[in-house]
Amino acid sequence: MNATRASLLENKEKRQYAVTWALRFTQNTALDPGPYERALLTRFVEGSLTIDQVLEQLDTSTTEG
Repeated sequence: MNATRASLLENKEKRQYAVTWALRFTQNTALDPGPYERALLTRFVEGSLTIDQVLEQLDTSTTEG
């Protein structure tokens, strides 16, 4: 992960802000995340997953489904 992206997501408040922005941007569109994606985003905001781990989980789920 590059330094700029790392600093933007360094604490819970910044991660929450980024996720809230993304959810508002995608609301009522085909990109609006489903329950599984929202659960991953919650874990990301809490700090139990990195954004790279979220992306990996999404890649795994789409190749299995």
